[in-house]
Order: sequence, then C-alpha cells, then structure tokens
Amino acid sequence: MISKICKKISLFLCRKNIIEYEDFEIYKYGFETICSTLLGFIITIFIGIIFRMFLLSIVYYVMFVAIRQFTGGYHARSYFRCNLTFSIVTAIVFSFTRLAIYTNTYTMVNHIMFLVLSFMTVWYYAPVENENKPLDQEQKKRNRRIGISMTGIVSILSCVVYPFSLKTSIMTALTQTAIAILIIISQGEKADEGNAEKQ
Repeated sequence: MISKICKKISLFLCRKNIIEYEDFEIYKYGFETICSTLLGFIITIFIGIIFRMFLLSIVYYVMFVAIRQFTGGYHARSYFRCNLTFSIVTAIVFSFTRLAIYTNTYTMVNHIMFLVLSFMTVWYYAPVENENKPLDQEQKKRNRRIGISMTGIVSILSCVVYPFSLKTSIMTALTQTAIAILIIISQGEKADEGNAEKQ
C-alpha cells in the first residue's frame, strides 16, 4: 500500500518535470521512508493514548527509532508486516509497563536484569545488517560503537530515573529488551537461512 502510493507520487512528480526520471527510485524510496516513519509515529501515539501514556509514547518512539537505526534487527519483508510487527511490539511494551505498575511487582533486580540482557545482546550482535541496506566495514564499526553507547547511556539514565519516575524507567528497560529480542529473532532467521543453504 505505502509502496504503491509513493510510486504514484513519484510518477506524478516525474510527469510534471519536478523530478528527473533517472531519480525516480531515489525519490520513491525517500517517500516510502517518510510515510513509514510518519505511520510508525501515528501508531505509537495512538497506542500511547489507549494506554494513557501519551508523553511516554513520544519518548518510546524516539528511543526505539534512534537505537534501532544503529543496532538493526528484525525487518519484515513488506511495509504492512513491518507496521504490524511494530504495532504488536509497541502494544506489548506499553501493556507490560502498565501491568508492572498496576501489580506493583517490578523490582530494581528485574530492571537491572532487563538492562544487562539487552546491553549484552547489543554488544554481542550489533549491528544487524538489513539485506536491502548493506553496510561496509567502516559503517559497521561506527554503528556498533554508537549502538552500544546509546544502549549504555539509556541504561544508566533509566537507573537514575528509577526512584523518581518508575513508569519511565520501566518503559525504557522494556523498550531496550524489545529491541534486543528483535535482534535475536533476526540472528535466528539468518542462522536458519544459512543452514538451508548448506542442505
């Protein structure tokens, strides 16, 4: 759906001589990225309103997108599946945050465990390459360095905020855990593909 709309927009701009035909694919990809980003933001805000965490939904979106940009992770094969996966992950993070607050069962031990596991996953696997957007060695080193740094900084800030805003602290820890799980899923898929090629 997004791909078709962006294709039509790009073709329209080509016909009007606003962009060159040889730049068609570049603009189409650019429009797809903008539309997908905007849709992801709308989905996050909508779910945030449902769970009565509007301001936290903005924090979640910025954090999720910023860290994932450098760590990589699971990528669906279509925009529909991508947005569906993102919606499910977001709803799970928000519902678990709300559940932890409601049941009053979340402890600092849980918090540190989530942060350590997510940090170790990023340290061990990041960055995960997207087949549609390969990275050279320099980009891999840069993304790895930034991904690890961002995960570490957010983990420290999450612990600092813990006594003052438990909900924010839980949300950041669960967001990093979700990113780590998506990285592990991606690695699992690559391992399965490698085994299939050997057979």
